[in-house]
Amino acid sequence: MSTQDTLAFAPSTIPAVSRPTSLPLFANADEESNTSNNKSMMEYLPKINSNSAASFLMASFLAVSTVATTTTAIPAFIEPAQAAPVKTVETPKETPKKKTVEAPKKKTVETPKIVSSEEKDLKKAKSNLNASKETLNAYEKQSSDAKSADKKALSALETATNNASTAKKAYVEVSDKLSAAKKQKMPQSAVKELSATAANLKEVSKEKETIFNSASKTASKTAKEVEVAEKGIKESQKVIKKAEKNVKKAEKSFKGYTKAVKKQVKKQEQKVKALENQAKKMKAMKEKETKELSSKQKAVESEVKNLKNLNLKKL
Repeated sequence: MSTQDTLAFAPSTIPAVSRPTSLPLFANADEESNTSNNKSMMEYLPKINSNSAASFLMASFLAVSTVATTTTAIPAFIEPAQAAPVKTVETPKETPKKKTVEAPKKKTVETPKIVSSEEKDLKKAKSNLNASKETLNAYEKQSSDAKSADKKALSALETATNNASTAKKAYVEVSDKLSAAKKQKMPQSAVKELSATAANLKEVSKEKETIFNSASKTASKTAKEVEVAEKGIKESQKVIKKAEKNVKKAEKSFKGYTKAVKKQVKKQEQKVKALENQAKKMKAMKEKETKELSSKQKAVESEVKNLKNLNLKKL
């Protein structure tokens, strides 16, 4: 290793010393060599203190060994900023968004209403009364329609009766004349003419009789319908009266039941109020006892503190 290489690792500044005495770098050299070395090396080497010569020599050896090796280790004397490793900054990963799951809605469960037998009877009685009234209305409508139809049927029967009677009367008159003509031995032309007229009137009389019979049956039917409707009205009125009595009876029973329930509720409310008052009194007593115990505790703690603060001397 050359002298210049060793100079490269020498410190640039040397602290000042009190004694200017210097030592040769190589102790085994002769005087001539020393003088020559002094002439050549003293120009490059600074004055070295004898006390610190050994430490600088050790540093030179360490420097030589460091240069000789081929390792990539960073020397200790290099500034830390140059030897600091570069930190790689990792980009934060995006956390997947959690799907917001809506909580299921709670179903409101309604408590079933308690229905008493008295209330059930009252509802049933009112329902029967309403049904009876509806039946009465139906019979009244049926009666009204039947009476209207019966009125028309009677009018048609009356007309048919008159027409049948007139047609029969005309036929009888012509028939009588025909009989008289035959007895009197009238001309054949007259007998023939009367026979034709009588035959025609007989057919007319039969037609009017048929119409009369149909009108009579219709009138009989409508009269029966009126009778049925009237009977239904009377029966419905009876049922309504009975249903009204049942409703009054059920209302009376339900009223008594409601009164008893209200009385019971009032009684229970009084019990609840009494229990609430008792609870308030017990709470007040408990709070009072708590305060008393707290004050006693504070007094005892104060006494203990005072006793601890006493300077007791050993006898």
